[in-house]
Amino acid sequence: MESHNQVGEHRQPNYVGVFVALTVLTAIEVGVTYVPVPRIPVLVPLAIAKAALVVLFYMHLKFDRRVFTLIFLIGVLMGFSLIVSLIALFGPPLTDVPQ
Repeated sequence: MESHNQVGEHRQPNYVGVFVALTVLTAIEVGVTYVPVPRIPVLVPLAIAKAALVVLFYMHLKFDRRVFTLIFLIGVLMGFSLIVSLIALFGPPLTDVPQ
């Protein structure tokens, strides 16, 4: 009897399909800049979707152990909290109250 280690086995990802999806999302982002719609509510989800595709497939987090995903997400959370903190400290005031 042969014993195969199936933990490390996974299908070959479709990199061409991911590339096409990223290209389509980029084309949509460029198209949004020419249409008179609110840009941030449209562009932010598109950017998150593109980042997720890159992280999952090109950085291989979809096929790696969950601990690597956790380490990556901790770094993303720290970076996000740093950006929010800096915006809160040095960004424009949230109200128009004169000081």
